[in-house]
Amino acid sequence: MKYYEVHVIDNVAKIKYDSGFDEQDLIMGAQIPEVEDLSNHKIHIQVVSARGKLLDIYKPSSNLSMRVILSDQAKLLLESYRKGNIRFYPCPVLRGKEKVLGYWITDVVIFDDEWVDIPRSTFLFKKRKLIGSEDETPRKYEKTEQIIQFNDLFELKEFREKEMWYMDELRHYRILIKEGCPHHILAIYTTGPKCLIVSEELKNELQKQKMDKGLEFKPLEISGPEWYGPNGLRNQYYK
Repeated sequence: MKYYEVHVIDNVAKIKYDSGFDEQDLIMGAQIPEVEDLSNHKIHIQVVSARGKLLDIYKPSSNLSMRVILSDQAKLLLESYRKGNIRFYPCPVLRGKEKVLGYWITDVVIFDDEWVDIPRSTFLFKKRKLIGSEDETPRKYEKTEQIIQFNDLFELKEFREKEMWYMDELRHYRILIKEGCPHHILAIYTTGPKCLIVSEELKNELQKQKMDKGLEFKPLEISGPEWYGPNGLRNQYYK
């Protein structure tokens, strides 16, 4: 199957802190790889634009990064393509100052890094080396970049743990999914990208049902520079 990263471009919610929360409350934060029941966690109010009609997919405020806000209809569609990999919690939403119901926040409980074809994928390694004295302000670094590959997920994780300094970065460059993957919805954490990934069939269904307003679908196997560059492929699809 062909896969796409779902990028929420314009539909970004803003946080409205709930004055009723206190220090003892458990507050939902960014997506993490550890699975836990969040039903007793509270969620700060998400404020969406009051202009135009309500949309089906929003990007939440930054404190809820790597999650997605979905309407009832979008939630049902995703569940029809795969069950059990995402938990959905009711999300408080304001449209301007008006309270609206029927929205959910995602919590991924099954990550699919084992479906990444590691030997055929490539990664961008940014290495930083401190130049001069540690007492200098600001500190100066020499930065080098290289495209690297790994034989398997274990080797990648070992590289992170043993070869990388805390200032180094390792990001996905070109990600390929193994042949035979049965899932129409994927979530990848260790190797990235940390966003919702959908099959071409599900992408087409989102577009058919007009749930794609404010979204862009980047082919997973295309690298960032090839997609976003001045003459990037994105320009063929989005203006």
